Amino acid sequence: MERTIPISELTKAIDEAYESFKSVKGGKISPRNPNAKEKQFGISVALVDGTTYDKADADIKFPMGSIVKIPIHSILLSQFGKKELMKKAGKVITGEEVNKQEKPKIPVSAHGIRAVSAIEPSGDPESKWNLIENRMIDMIGEAPTLNEEVYKSQKKAAEDAGTEDAIAKAGYYLYDDAPIAIDLYLKAQAMEVNTKMLAKMGATIAADGYNPFTKKTVFDGVLSSQIVSYMADHGPHKMRKSWFLTAGLPAKSGFGGGIVAILPGVMSIAIYSPELNNQDVSIKAINALAYIMDKLQISVFESAKISFK
Repeated sequence: MERTIPISELTKAIDEAYESFKSVKGGKISPRNPNAKEKQFGISVALVDGTTYDKADADIKFPMGSIVKIPIHSILLSQFGKKELMKKAGKVITGEEVNKQEKPKIPVSAHGIRAVSAIEPSGDPESKWNLIENRMIDMIGEAPTLNEEVYKSQKKAAEDAGTEDAIAKAGYYLYDDAPIAIDLYLKAQAMEVNTKMLAKMGATIAADGYNPFTKKTVFDGVLSSQIVSYMADHGPHKMRKSWFLTAGLPAKSGFGGGIVAILPGVMSIAIYSPELNNQDVSIKAINALAYIMDKLQISVFESAKISFK
């Protein structure tokens, strides 16, 4: 079964979502996002054929936060493949956990630190960072910028909390030296994008690793379904249990207030608003994405093949 949706209906749904939720109040801005302002709200969509549509504050930049795990995991999948990467993460295909370790109580994602530590080559922070930065550039089509204030603030908070010692005390295994992995993950989180850039990154995944804007193949297309599966499994922060009933698409969020969601083979939607709920996910972004998907009756679980014209 196939279903074709006019582009005009997509843009109308985005316009309606913006108007419906632009005045929503509540939530808090993360202290890790010092340049954000209340009422900022932007929406971008990018289709796999290169069509884009942007609404309102689509040019305002914000830190990627945990969203940076998407390009990081695309590198890991390219280097190791699905099965080996699951083992490195402490799990195997059967669901059995191996080398189970208690997560250290630290102010930064232990899983994010371990993911960066696993990128090869180990012991070479410059080469490791080049891989991360170049993958972001290739997926987006342009370079994100480092927010030095956010990076230095996060680094100080990690140092004050004794992050390196906590990891060692917990016996939490890393594949590279802890100072390297911690520093590079914090730096990656502080890279800034806007919704236009984030939607293009998502469109590269939706298009099986082919960037429809630069016409460059960034990674093997077989990895796209694995990246989307990772997003579905880990989802917006602390909302995994309710996310698919809420919005219907695999997505990833960050403390900067951004969300990127993907409909494989079709499109990516990126939304930004810095006011976060108790799960540290953007309130307006959640509502807007859910509205757009419900209005268009789109879900990753929908049996119909969706296209826009």
